[in-house]
Amino acid sequence: MLNHDDRLFAPSGDIIPGGPSTWHVIDWDQRRLVSVVMDEDLDSEDPAFEHLLKYIDHLPPDVYSIHVTSDGDLISASADPKDDETRCVFRPPVESLQIPDGIKIVSRLDLEELDRLSSHVDLVVCPQSAEPTKRLIFKYYFLFSSYSFVWHEMSLWMRLPKHPNIVPFDSVVVDEIEGRLVGFTSVFIPGGTLDENKTRCFKLKWLHQLLAVVDELNLKFGVAHQDVAPRNIVIDESSDSLMIFDFNFSARIGRGGYYEARNDVKGVIFTMYEIITRDDRHRDIRQDVSVIEGEEWAKHPDVLLDHPVSEFRAVLAAWSERRRAGTQIAKNTEATDPLDWPPLPEPPLTERIWEISGHEQKWMMKLYDWRRNELLEKGQTVLDWQRCPSKEFQAWPFGRQIPQDKIKRPSN
Repeated sequence: MLNHDDRLFAPSGDIIPGGPSTWHVIDWDQRRLVSVVMDEDLDSEDPAFEHLLKYIDHLPPDVYSIHVTSDGDLISASADPKDDETRCVFRPPVESLQIPDGIKIVSRLDLEELDRLSSHVDLVVCPQSAEPTKRLIFKYYFLFSSYSFVWHEMSLWMRLPKHPNIVPFDSVVVDEIEGRLVGFTSVFIPGGTLDENKTRCFKLKWLHQLLAVVDELNLKFGVAHQDVAPRNIVIDESSDSLMIFDFNFSARIGRGGYYEARNDVKGVIFTMYEIITRDDRHRDIRQDVSVIEGEEWAKHPDVLLDHPVSEFRAVLAAWSERRRAGTQIAKNTEATDPLDWPPLPEPPLTERIWEISGHEQKWMMKLYDWRRNELLEKGQTVLDWQRCPSKEFQAWPFGRQIPQDKIKRPSN
């Protein structure tokens, strides 16, 4: 279920000195944008979040903005499309992905939601598929800020051969309007991540599997995961195997998006330190692995291991020494079987008109997103991401019904 504390996000705002303050707030649960207007001059979005949470599950779906007092009392709500700050993002054609043979393509309409896990991530099934009850993770984007992450993660993951220690890629997902790219699905592995489920007895063989798959990613495919952590590792209980997933920060070694400070050797060492000690104080300084390599690792009393800590550390030390002394991959092309994929597609040029000093000026620009109300005014069809509140949130005691006389609707 979507974490309550992470439910809202403000990608932009309009703050006038002395007030008012307007924050454009995304609700990940309903996948909608609501602007929150307050009369004060506020440089933080926190009050907007606090006040919007009181109303968000009871706002009609066509409300785009609310005006509240400093105490959060509702002054008015606007259903005028002119107040709609929702953006429609560029979606590339499916051909631009150059999908490898054997990768399926499904429509977003073919997916049935089971749960909302986090921003841009749902648990789904595909009832029309050959395995209608198979649970999948649907990762998508409807904001420009997530476009490049989804593109590169999808492009990389689908090109990895099936591996016993990598969560399988499932399908490319396209929209139901033009068949353009919106995201992808991967196989859901039950049981929780190592960060979520800490009741397991961690096995030494799982460490060996983690080291082997990281070696393969780095040295064979020329790819760095760059986010090796307990939250991105699961255990497949059917095969008793460790599996890594979430290639959101991954990159081809030595190319755009790659950072040596996030190399996977350091990531593995920090991961094992956190599993054994349950001490995550060093997560923000992961690049300085010397902080933990030279100290004793005190096993947390609740942690279960199938071998002594000394054996885990000996295996880890031998591997890290071999990696540091062995062949170094400066560029992904130096790997034995490097992965590559197409660059991030760019949108076509669009004419934009501005009025400057009473004269119209025209420019041709590459636009990655557009205001929804502008597209609708032109009669264009837009992809609708908005959905009703989840049942869990509807049960919150904080919700307030919205009086109809508070809602300002445009006159016909």
